[in-house]
Amino acid sequence: MAPLSVCAAVVFRGGKMLLATRRPGGALAGKWEFPGGKVDPGETLEACIARELEEELGLKIGHAELFAEETFAYPAKTVQLHYMRCELSPESMAEPREGQQCGWFAPDEWAELEFAPADAQFLATHLAELKFAASCSLPVTEPPTRQFGQRLPEWLKTSFSGGRERVEMQKLLRSNGLHTVCEGARCPNRSECWRHRTATFMILGDTCTRACKFCSVKHGRPQVPDSEEPLHIAESVAALGLKYAVVTCVTRDDLADGGAGAMRDTILAIREKCPETLVEVLVSDYNADHAAMDAVMAARPAVYGHNLETVERLTPSVRSRAQYHRSLECLAYVAKHCAPETVVKSGVMLGLGETDEEIRQCLQDLRSAGVAIVTLGQYLQPTHKQLPVERFVTPDEFAEWQRYAEQELGFRRAVCGPLVRSSYMAAEAYRKAIRNE
Repeated sequence: MAPLSVCAAVVFRGGKMLLATRRPGGALAGKWEFPGGKVDPGETLEACIARELEEELGLKIGHAELFAEETFAYPAKTVQLHYMRCELSPESMAEPREGQQCGWFAPDEWAELEFAPADAQFLATHLAELKFAASCSLPVTEPPTRQFGQRLPEWLKTSFSGGRERVEMQKLLRSNGLHTVCEGARCPNRSECWRHRTATFMILGDTCTRACKFCSVKHGRPQVPDSEEPLHIAESVAALGLKYAVVTCVTRDDLADGGAGAMRDTILAIREKCPETLVEVLVSDYNADHAAMDAVMAARPAVYGHNLETVERLTPSVRSRAQYHRSLECLAYVAKHCAPETVVKSGVMLGLGETDEEIRQCLQDLRSAGVAIVTLGQYLQPTHKQLPVERFVTPDEFAEWQRYAEQELGFRRAVCGPLVRSSYMAAEAYRKAIRNE
């Protein structure tokens, strides 16, 4: 069997070396390593390490070249490791994924770290070279790494494995130039979903016109929408063989219809290419434009979703331009005017500082607006730029909120849990809701 080809980054700044911990979920979780990942077929080493550093730690590199190569034999596989000496772009700042840590360490600190076996072997073999390289790196006043968030409780630690299925999913999405909220919002469930070949497609580009304080999707001035995007989404849904597709979007306040036409066209394109596929949409408030909401409803999605996100008191500090009561009005309008088979859905994050009474009121408001499916999940700070977590809500508390929402308020389905996101188990939630189980 041919060795598995893997790239790893060797990066220095200010006399220190960049290291990261292994992702949660595996046997080596929490051990330190040189960040990197598998080389895709036909991919150059330089392209691989540039891609991996951006995906893993949000880093952009200016240059990469081979530093050393090592072969390491695990019990079940042999790995060919290509250690790449990388220079980062000046503004690059490491942002570890949820559940990971990263940091800059001086040579006298390396021996105190517990390394993954292959990286420990590399460090021992090339210790003198690495110390020399560190001593030659340019000094900086403050190494550009910011730690953020608290240590995650055990119930929030997830695996970021996925093997061949995850790689194939990434390649399919990239080949069509598509974006997913799985990556853009750093969803903790993306490995699980990708292993099952499901994804939440994000249309209208990857740049939002709003800058909500909880969201890591890029914001700024978006590009002109791609008129072929609905067709590309439909082709990907067909290629994945999806029976249930979730489509969301960045907010596009720069467009006259807020992007509603593109959402309508995407639903219709999927239905034309995959007539049996049900489509769930998660949309913005469209600034309460009834014509925009009508356009989406006219395409008759299975689920029309718009997230309230948080309780009324916290809305101004959490959401950008969005208003608590305007979102409720949008949901009520859709519940009143949508097709009989369309289900209305919304979601709320917990852990931002809300009280139990505020959560109860929020759920009551959503039910009064006609929402049938509600999701409650734990807010997790995606990067240092977003709001910190105020507290971690326990699985037992989420179970109680599910009971309250379904049994006392009458939601047809409440999906509640620490790792729940708007589209998590979306097909199951929809089917249970329409069967009213």
